Amino acid sequence: MQSVRDRSGRRPGCQRLSTGFTLVELMVTVAVLAILSAIAAPSFSNLINSNRLTASANEVVAALQTARMEAIRRNSSVVLCPSVDGATCSGAEWKRLIVFSDVDGDNAVDAGVDAVIRDIAVSTGNTQVKPSANAATNNRIRFSAEGLARIGSAGAREGALSVCNNKLPDATNTRDIAVAVSRISVSSRNGSSACTARAN
Repeated sequence: MQSVRDRSGRRPGCQRLSTGFTLVELMVTVAVLAILSAIAAPSFSNLINSNRLTASANEVVAALQTARMEAIRRNSSVVLCPSVDGATCSGAEWKRLIVFSDVDGDNAVDAGVDAVIRDIAVSTGNTQVKPSANAATNNRIRFSAEGLARIGSAGAREGALSVCNNKLPDATNTRDIAVAVSRISVSSRNGSSACTARAN
């Protein structure tokens, strides 16, 4: 005699066995996921730090180009310098910069005379900005009305700002932004974990 089955092909009263992962299969999956995460995490961290380094270097280049273009446009000196408050040249840390018109040529922002054109926060995370010796003498980069650079207190024609992230491998952790007369250029350099400035 043939047994009676319902539409699904099962006998009435029979329970269907549930299917799923066993504990061993689940543990193997979790272990593989953990290994893949451990491999990918350092690369992802390097990618984030590399992007931060590039973004900070681009901000410095943009600030220098703004200073040069504004000097030509205004037919007056424009200065780039580090700032603590975004309103005056202050401190020796180049992690925040201001670009200002220096009408009276005294290298300082004078209320009612000079105007801050741009305020830029450069340093993010582990990114640092180091001036070369010329730029560090009085922490100023000046552009004349002709677009020519004068760097530091001695008015040198060449100098640089080095942007570094010490969380990256030394071979890829530094971008040098060089200013020579009126030319602004960027190059990569093998740096160090100490984040050193480029020579003039």
